Amino acid sequence: MSLETAVITMSLMLGLVLMILIIYLISRVNDLESRTFAALSQTSMQETKQEPAAKAVFAGLSGRELWDEWVSIANDGDDQYSIAGDKDRFLALLELHVRSLIKTGREHGAAGISEPPSNPLKIKMLRGEFESYLPGSQAERLYQLGKEYGASPDGANNNALAASIEESVDSVAMSVDAGSSFVEQIMRDLPSHQAPVTEALPEPD
Repeated sequence: MSLETAVITMSLMLGLVLMILIIYLISRVNDLESRTFAALSQTSMQETKQEPAAKAVFAGLSGRELWDEWVSIANDGDDQYSIAGDKDRFLALLELHVRSLIKTGREHGAAGISEPPSNPLKIKMLRGEFESYLPGSQAERLYQLGKEYGASPDGANNNALAASIEESVDSVAMSVDAGSSFVEQIMRDLPSHQAPVTEALPEPD
């Protein structure tokens, strides 16, 4: 084999090897781009799914719809709107509603007026203004008990009214599985009324 032929043969072999290497590198780059694009697309889809849930507190529900949904969840119903993670916010909203009913009732009782608050009631919170709803019988009873409490100057009678208020608040708490702390927080708004304790006098000899 002549030198010229050998040089040509080696050149062809090197060119072939170089072409194979280039093709391999191109395929690797394409594969890497494909994987990177797929990963970015998946991450974007996850963020798109998570973002509305993070921003939409109570998923657009308000008033009676929101109340009914939480009652359903408390009774082992499906969390169809994915709001179970915001239970603390809902209980804070409901607590403000119950407190407002009792406070308004006490003020109206002291002033001798009768103007039950609207139901649903608009409550301002850090995340905005929300409509809170209670079943009519519960809302009316809380307001009326608060009114009787505010109109009663008798400490012993207020003890009985406070017990009735606590019972009504507990009924609300049980409807949405709020727990005893919900009741305790609300009852702190009522001043403590204790019946006076009198010591028994010694019987005469």
